[in-house]
Amino acid sequence: MDMNYKEHLLLKYAGLKSSENSKSGMYLNGPLKVKGRWFNIELTCPTFPKLSIWEMRLQLNYNVETISNKNLNISPDWTVVDLLENLPDLLTTLKCATDSRKEHFEYVPKLEQNIYAEIANLFLPSEYEIKVNESCSAVRFCNFAQYEQHYLEVRLPSLQLVDHSLPICVDWQEMLGKSQTLTALLQHFRKLLEDLASFYENFTDIDELCHVVQPTLPTTKENWRLFVLKERIFLKLQFSDPFAPLSSMTVHIIGPTTEVANLRRIYSEGLCDWDSELDVHKNLLRIFDLCFFPMPPPDGSEASLQFCNICYTYKLDTGEIPIISCDNSNCSLIFHAECLKEWFSTLADGKTFLDVAFGACPFCKSKLSTSFQELLQLK
Repeated sequence: MDMNYKEHLLLKYAGLKSSENSKSGMYLNGPLKVKGRWFNIELTCPTFPKLSIWEMRLQLNYNVETISNKNLNISPDWTVVDLLENLPDLLTTLKCATDSRKEHFEYVPKLEQNIYAEIANLFLPSEYEIKVNESCSAVRFCNFAQYEQHYLEVRLPSLQLVDHSLPICVDWQEMLGKSQTLTALLQHFRKLLEDLASFYENFTDIDELCHVVQPTLPTTKENWRLFVLKERIFLKLQFSDPFAPLSSMTVHIIGPTTEVANLRRIYSEGLCDWDSELDVHKNLLRIFDLCFFPMPPPDGSEASLQFCNICYTYKLDTGEIPIISCDNSNCSLIFHAECLKEWFSTLADGKTFLDVAFGACPFCKSKLSTSFQELLQLK
């Protein structure tokens, strides 16, 4: 055996390791980079350095493919170095042949083995947790550093998105589905968390310092909040584009018609003095000339709160509280949106249903503010 040739080969491809035995001859394995592409190979060559008899296994993405002198015709003058230097071109040629004659290519899938090796390489307990289900068909990344509420779950080995903690107003399947490896998918997800920081920060003070009535249990997936401005008046804050929260922000004022009209005027005028250095919560306080928004009532204090005048309870099993009232200042009755929907559904004909559902109080028959229509339609 030409030792100089072997030394030259191992110097040229520093990632390769070699061993020899009397039966299989020279055995080379390890990573190497050829023409800008990385390969992980296992090469057995009894006639080293000549290629009279040889077999090579290559790891490509999540597949292991086998090529040899039996299914690949190369020049009889080639040596191992020639084979390695021409790997990209040979694989391209072989792929074309495989598409038309698959029997000339031995295909050995190793998806599960390789995807789990990649998961092991992604183990970073200081950055996030990794959980794999019992059947090893899905992996979940959670408890990210600085983003503890967030998680990402994908199916194995297809990398199909199963669940996530990102805002549901965006098609994340389209965005994240382009990742070719689990590593790339995780990196993309973590980059998205950084890009969405402003979106989540603008909800932080509202969730902590305001009485949020909808969603009942806010999560990282919702792009809106409905919270109390004052008695019988609510603000609905929404960011249509989570990547540009301020430029896509809308604020709806919900409550009795007369008060809503006045508050809308105050809000419109206050937008002229919007301070870009402050978050949304502080700017809204400035606009409405408040020191703070009403806070949630303490636990166990429901006895002092107004019950729904249809079901006579304060909080439904879903967590919903009564917030809908009419325009009659002498009528102090309030209702759950869900109870109103059920009430209106008992009315005989559809026309009356529509007129009452979005028009009149079930008791005093005064007008219901059109600002409540969206809440009724959501139920």
